[in-house]
Amino acid sequence: MESAVVKLWALLLLFLSSTVWAADLTIAAASSYRPLLTELAEEFEQRQGISLRLVFGSSGKLATQIQHGAPYDLYFSADDSYIQHLQETGYLSSEIITDGYGQLVLWSAKADLLPDSVEQLSEMKSVTLAIAQPRHAPFGKAAMRFLENHQLAEVVQEQLVYAENVAQAAQMALSGAADMALVAFSVLPSDLRNERQMMILPLADEKLLKQSHAVLKRAGDQNLAKQFSQFTQREEFKPLKREHGLVADKRTGIGNE
Repeated sequence: MESAVVKLWALLLLFLSSTVWAADLTIAAASSYRPLLTELAEEFEQRQGISLRLVFGSSGKLATQIQHGAPYDLYFSADDSYIQHLQETGYLSSEIITDGYGQLVLWSAKADLLPDSVEQLSEMKSVTLAIAQPRHAPFGKAAMRFLENHQLAEVVQEQLVYAENVAQAAQMALSGAADMALVAFSVLPSDLRNERQMMILPLADEKLLKQSHAVLKRAGDQNLAKQFSQFTQREEFKPLKREHGLVADKRTGIGNE
């Protein structure tokens, strides 16, 4: 069994290596970063005249791929614990940069389905609730912690449906495969972010959705990787970060300033 897993990883790395060679930088990022990084990457490409490749997935699975030698240059994580572990085990070549804090929301594509309070979820027995897999997805972990803190985890256990990552969880609610979802603000369609469809949820543990990034030791062009890291930290992009649900202080959520 172990040899089969090793062979599978070897094939995956061969595939990744063959598909990323044309890109000047390959960036591994949590799914919640997709809207923000897509815009930043396009802007960086235009200004620098280079090519970037973005690979999105759950923070935990991307961290595992990095530990197995995946050819990534930078890593953007939605959970501080994954990137801290990579630093402790020697996979980073730069300091860890905090980008901000993600926002967990209860959301439905169906107008007026949301309860007046999260506690009322215990009364909505026929409603299905999509979340990202807590074992490797930060927003799934944060969703479960929120439910536990409100004594709802056991109550809604049979109503939960799991997605591979937070973007897929949102897609389940958007497509009707689930009635509601506990997901990142950043992955919601911009035209469906209103009070009738979305409720921002405060988190007790600020580390759960601390979004951060770093340059990896195996980056082929360390200088270019650091340039992109510095580019994302520019003051001019603060409004864009906020637009995509990334706040500088977790105590100040979207719409609470």
